[in-house]
Amino acid sequence: MDQLLHLFNHQYLDSSSIKLSLRRKRKLTIFGLFLFSLISLMIIITYSNNNILPGLSNSDYYSSSSTSSSSSTSKEENKFQEKIHQHQTTKPGKRTIIFPNNFNHHNHNGGDRNLVEYYVKNMEQALDPEDLIYRNRFTYKLPTIPYNEQTIEMFNDGGDNSNIDTCPKMSTTIKIESSSVINKNGDLKKILKTFLQEDSFYYKELSPFFPDLKKHFDEDTINKHWYQFIGSTVWLEQYGVHLMVSRIIYTEKDQGSPKFSLAYLQIFDKNWQEMDNVELIVPNPSKKINSINSIEKNGGHYDYGYKSVLYPTIAHIPVYHNSKQIGGRFYGIEDPRIVLIKTSFGYEEPVLIYNSYHRKISEKIFNNDQEGKINFNNYRSLFIGWLWKTQLGKKHVEELPNNEFKKNEYIKIKEFIKPNNHRSNTEKNWAFFINYQERLKNGFDSYVYFANQLKNLKILKCPIINDEDNDNDEDTCEWEYQLDDYEGAGVLHGGTELININQLLNQYNYQELNSIKDLIPNDRQFWVGFARASIKDCGCGSRMYRPNLLVLMKDGNTNSNTNSNSNYKIAYISSFVDLGIEVLPWDLNKGLCEHYNLIIPNGISSWTIEKDSKIKNKNKNKNNQIMDYMAFTISRRDATVDIVYIKGLLKALFSGESGKHLLAIEQSGFKSVNNIDCALKNSEKFCKIYGEKFKIDQQQQQQEQEKENNQQQQQQ
Repeated sequence: MDQLLHLFNHQYLDSSSIKLSLRRKRKLTIFGLFLFSLISLMIIITYSNNNILPGLSNSDYYSSSSTSSSSSTSKEENKFQEKIHQHQTTKPGKRTIIFPNNFNHHNHNGGDRNLVEYYVKNMEQALDPEDLIYRNRFTYKLPTIPYNEQTIEMFNDGGDNSNIDTCPKMSTTIKIESSSVINKNGDLKKILKTFLQEDSFYYKELSPFFPDLKKHFDEDTINKHWYQFIGSTVWLEQYGVHLMVSRIIYTEKDQGSPKFSLAYLQIFDKNWQEMDNVELIVPNPSKKINSINSIEKNGGHYDYGYKSVLYPTIAHIPVYHNSKQIGGRFYGIEDPRIVLIKTSFGYEEPVLIYNSYHRKISEKIFNNDQEGKINFNNYRSLFIGWLWKTQLGKKHVEELPNNEFKKNEYIKIKEFIKPNNHRSNTEKNWAFFINYQERLKNGFDSYVYFANQLKNLKILKCPIINDEDNDNDEDTCEWEYQLDDYEGAGVLHGGTELININQLLNQYNYQELNSIKDLIPNDRQFWVGFARASIKDCGCGSRMYRPNLLVLMKDGNTNSNTNSNSNYKIAYISSFVDLGIEVLPWDLNKGLCEHYNLIIPNGISSWTIEKDSKIKNKNKNKNNQIMDYMAFTISRRDATVDIVYIKGLLKALFSGESGKHLLAIEQSGFKSVNNIDCALKNSEKFCKIYGEKFKIDQQQQQQEQEKENNQQQQQQ
């Protein structure tokens, strides 16, 4: 409005060259307000008639506790999904604006016909006549894909008297089903072209690390210097979309020698189709609005507003860098994992967990008032980034004032500082999880947890920001649990986040789950995820990586000499798991056993429990039995973003021998690491057999090729 008034004033002064009277200014102000209201009304009418997706009624919306929907609702969803897909494909450059399903703001009743009015008037945002705007009605959808049976060998904790010789007694096998790989790599040329053309402050800041980007386009060498991998996704229930983060690296050599790492954020619909130019209308707690019906917060009453977040995008995450010191630094975002936390306002918020290289002041030496010297130490630390919040400048990564960056708006971050301000040179050995019992007690997440060392288990408890008014930068993490004083990364590293089984079970009211719920002792929690072992020179290449299925248990009923009121243990750990996944050679022009041979687990996208009409109860021969489905992401050859679905993992873990062990009231083996030793021993065996089989297959292929060549020569 100020710009509009300035325009009118400017035009009047140019035409008459005399000073406006107060009365004329008031007239212009009234006229400007009238014109603004008229334009807003025209936009609202236009959108109300054309570009609002009508959606379903509230009664037809199903939460995650029941992802099944009626056939009529499914047809409606498919119809609207087709309209969105058509808009995405036929109107490139036009936005798809998504309000959350539970949108209900102040006197605004959240009706679809009022979205445009709220967007234009309350949020003061402009709309293009061809933009599409709607309030989400879509529910999670499983893809219709084939599965193949797989067997996983696991090792339990073995009790207090176990040792490496008792591995056979600690071993058990479970059977699950897994899908083929679904690849979701993006178009790197398109991604980088957009990054280049937008010419944002972030691009200008980092471009000295990849000065030849334009040259790569001219010479068509993007795929030789840029790689995308380490995808991690979450399902945003309120928006009906998947949000993915992946790592994009620039290298002068190959994918094993990154010079800089970027974090790329993108949106997929429920059918895993990528969406372009998506604008999510997300909560904005920093914009406080007084309201009678608002939330009580710290003794006061206020509600939060909303703001727009655009995808896809290179995430503007503040990082330390020095283009004059590159060797061995590995600047940027490493091992990004996206997870959902519950805020004190009651909504789920996506955050990014990652590690990054940075420096801290170690010493200040001043010879006089005019001269001095500052020394730094370099570290790699864990950070959290709030994807829907921002900060000005490089707080937490730059201790020295820098006018160049202080006005730049970055994603809000915070360093997780270990007890006694301890920092490390590497930070690879972690697996993130949430304490569900704490969430139930407090109503939100106050802390996040890390299995910071998997062998000789250590659990780190870190505070997170839930209140915009109390951003305490000096909060440090504390040790929730330490098995002993041993410190070392070892060969078993973190992979995916760990999913809380108690939370998963409580999301569903299926009667069939009561047999598990009723048997879980009080104060016991389970988490399930995938670690990854890195084994050197075991028979195939210089290193082999594979997922290792892991079950973490917390038991509050067992006495312990540790510094925690609860005991933790790796209740089960598997040897290498390949799930029938096709391995890709590190160098596409060479063999599988040259350099690295790897399948790396990155994140668990979803874990749902469904009514499956194809399952028959053996006793009653009835259909619609329950089945659980997990989707998780992997990377191959450090150059892919892949999704794999697993069927029946929860069922397999909590039945048979493994179920008896996990649900037993009396537990021991909290001080044992023998199951990890057994799993790693069998993983080495897996690698050796894999390498020998590869050699045999390679010899057979060579013999067949020679035979074919001889036949061709004889025919000539």
